[in-house]
Amino acid sequence: MSDGEQRSSVPAWSSPRAARALAVAVAIIDLLAVLLVGSSVEASRQHHRERATAATQNLAAALEQYLAGVFEKVELTLLTVADEYARESAEGRVDGPVFDDFLARQRGRIPQLHSLETFDADGKLAHGRDAPPGSVIDISDRDYFRRLRAEPGLGVIVSRPLVGRLTARPLLVLARALRRADGSFAGVAVASVLLEDLGSAFEGYDVGARGVIVLRDPELGLVVRRQTSGAPIALGDRTVSPELQALLRDGHRSATYSGVAVDGIERTFTFRRMARTGHLVIVGLAFDDYLAGWRRSTLLATAVLAAFGLLTAAAAWLTLRAWRRHQAAVQDLAEQETRFRLLAESATDVIWMVDASRRLTYVSPAVQRLAGWTPEEACRLRWPRLLSVPSIERIRSALARLGAVAPHAQPFADALIEHEVVAKDGRRVQAESRFSLLWSADGQVLGAIGVTRDVTERREMQARVHVAERMASLGTMAAGVAHEVNNPLTYVYGNVAFALERLGSLDARGRQAPLGEALQALREALAGADRVRHIVRDLKAFSRAENDRLEPVDVVRVIEGCLKMTGTLTRERAQVILRLGPVPRVLASEARIGQVMLNLVVNAAHAIPEGDPGANRIEVSTALAADGRVEVAVADTGTGIAPDVLPRIFDPFFTTKGVGEGTGLGLSICHGIVKALGGEIDVETAVGRGSRFRVLLPPAPAGAATGPAEASAEPAGPPRRRVLVLDDDPLVARAIGRTLSRDCAVDVSTDPAQALRRLHSGERWDVILCDLMMPELAGMDVHASVQELDPGQAARIVFMTGGAFTARAREFLERVPNARVEKPLDPATLAQVLEAGSRGTPGDGTPEP
Repeated sequence: MSDGEQRSSVPAWSSPRAARALAVAVAIIDLLAVLLVGSSVEASRQHHRERATAATQNLAAALEQYLAGVFEKVELTLLTVADEYARESAEGRVDGPVFDDFLARQRGRIPQLHSLETFDADGKLAHGRDAPPGSVIDISDRDYFRRLRAEPGLGVIVSRPLVGRLTARPLLVLARALRRADGSFAGVAVASVLLEDLGSAFEGYDVGARGVIVLRDPELGLVVRRQTSGAPIALGDRTVSPELQALLRDGHRSATYSGVAVDGIERTFTFRRMARTGHLVIVGLAFDDYLAGWRRSTLLATAVLAAFGLLTAAAAWLTLRAWRRHQAAVQDLAEQETRFRLLAESATDVIWMVDASRRLTYVSPAVQRLAGWTPEEACRLRWPRLLSVPSIERIRSALARLGAVAPHAQPFADALIEHEVVAKDGRRVQAESRFSLLWSADGQVLGAIGVTRDVTERREMQARVHVAERMASLGTMAAGVAHEVNNPLTYVYGNVAFALERLGSLDARGRQAPLGEALQALREALAGADRVRHIVRDLKAFSRAENDRLEPVDVVRVIEGCLKMTGTLTRERAQVILRLGPVPRVLASEARIGQVMLNLVVNAAHAIPEGDPGANRIEVSTALAADGRVEVAVADTGTGIAPDVLPRIFDPFFTTKGVGEGTGLGLSICHGIVKALGGEIDVETAVGRGSRFRVLLPPAPAGAATGPAEASAEPAGPPRRRVLVLDDDPLVARAIGRTLSRDCAVDVSTDPAQALRRLHSGERWDVILCDLMMPELAGMDVHASVQELDPGQAARIVFMTGGAFTARAREFLERVPNARVEKPLDPATLAQVLEAGSRGTPGDGTPEP
């Protein structure tokens, strides 16, 4: 993804807002759970009520069927008894014992019967074995007896609950009239059922701890009530609930209803009216009984719901904590991504990523500084478009090497290659890339990530360092050669000059031909030595490192020295024309100015083919520009510079020369030197007509330091100064001493230690000419010792140098104000040296007025 693409933002909910949202969600979940459980509980309650209703209905139906069966069997028995009685009466008499046995057999067929007896027309017990012998039982006062006697058409009559006169126990009587053959009333057959036996039969039906089974007569009088709790209700009591009364008033023969019974307990009731007798069978199940299971399940559901609420609360808290941790992790990840992106987007190196198909998926903005492509443009390009052909092969080879490494070792495996990046404008940028492959968990290559750095400046610096090291080596060698040449040249030059002077005085008294020829030979030898001295001076001025110090430099003198060094190269190619006008000095390093001039002259010569110097020319000119700057121009009549090449001539490593003929750094270095000095360098060119390079440099400011003190050009001081010449080379020391001996009292010494001993003994000199570089005791050491002994004497030391300086020697010469002179020395220079060195009174350390 390039930095111009949109990124999805991470939702940034605050913790309180998330907590509120989570609390609302948990509340909704809990509310739904409550509604679900509540509806389930209500459905369960309704189900229990329906079951209770069904149970009461079923029990009532079963009891009705049971009682109806009992009553029907009793009725059949009574009918059988009546028929048997009528038959025996028709035969003339009823056999008592036989009829008693008959009654006993009939009673035994119905377990529910307590007794089966017959009474005569007066209501007296006639037949039956249930009464004790001799007992008299009279039922003439019973309602059922009177009704049967009075109403011949009645069938079986069921009485209200009665208390047996023989048993004194509550019972229910079923009676039927007995008739003679003529249809007259003969008595009644009576079957009695103990109410407690009916109650025992009712106990076989489960109606719960507070349920009831009630049997009421047609007038609602209580016959039997089966209940396990509560106060008993009197037989015949007609108190019933308003609900039952309402249903009966409406003519219902059966119904189910809920209400509070006479005992104050709320129940669900079902009543059924028996078809044959009109009795009411009532079954009631108490709410507390049939809802007990529901209450237990409701309590369990409530406990589960409470546990669910606690679990949801705990889950919400854990979720909130996990969310906060996740949010913190997301925030941390977002911050890390932001830091990475800021790092990537502020890095000067190009950070990039490619996918498995080698398509760029991310490029940092530094690519625009490197190659001119925006990140979006770079991501739309295929990566080979950004690289030169050799670079593509190197990268493919590196990717193949990385792909051969085991995925688990990839975090430690990367590739570092140097290559060229093709810029948007076609430039080739020197770059260095380090990259690693990205692997999936199953060992598949996902892509690569890397960093690309512009190493153009580094390679330029490396080349500059290489050139500087080579120049330093050449300079060191040149300085060493100059030193070795200067020492013998000193005494050659001095001795020839001395001989020429002495022979010249003889020739003045009387010229002789052979002596004149000898004088001419010595003059020619002196001229040759002087030429060698200037060549060595030019070589030192160009090559020695110490000239990097900025000082006023004579540009014309530097140009002349460069032209001498390039004479061999230019004379086979062109005529060199000089137009060196007067110009002020420039504040620069003589060595660096020489390097610029030398490069420009060499480039001009290389632009002209060899073989026809008469037809070509190299023109070097100096002039004062209109703005006051010093202008140096180097023009040639060579091949010129092509327009497509011209914009790049000052770029590092750019060259149009063949392999081995140039590094591409010459003009780049010249451009850097001139810019560093505050100047300008430009070119005018035409293909086939030549080029003209122009250098503009600011003049040195007025009063700029000209370096260490030089020998004064004033006339020589008064004769016979005391001079000590101290040099480790005896030939050099004697030659200088011989030259000075005419005007000075000269002491020559090749032993610095001996000279110091003489100074310690009190001996003093007007001037001490001391070689700077001596093997045993250097001139710096001599100066330090004399400075401690006599600062005024130390100020009169003039140092002689052959050109080979150590770092210590350079630092010393920059620090002390003493005059110094370069070998070889001619008489005029020695005279100036004596004047410069004697500007102080020996021993007092003060300058001479």
